[in-house]
Amino acid sequence: MIPKLEAIKHLFLHEWDPIGVAEFPEASDEYDSYALRVFTALHDGATAQAIAEYLAWLELDHMGLSALSGRGEAIADKVIAIHLSTPTA
Repeated sequence: MIPKLEAIKHLFLHEWDPIGVAEFPEASDEYDSYALRVFTALHDGATAQAIAEYLAWLELDHMGLSALSGRGEAIADKVIAIHLSTPTA
């Protein structure tokens, strides 16, 4: 288990959650692939703006939602904070 990745997964499910699945235990891994992609992008130097843009793309284009959740920028800032402060192992 990688603490940074687990923290991002938790953040996506419990704070971003644009489709509202956090309350359903069977959907606990709904955003894991997105979290992994962001985790990898962080190691490649992704910025908060790039992460926010990715989350917006996910919501509008990939998930087909009609409006943004409004949480993308705040979540991106929290992802950067996780990346900078959480130990890797």
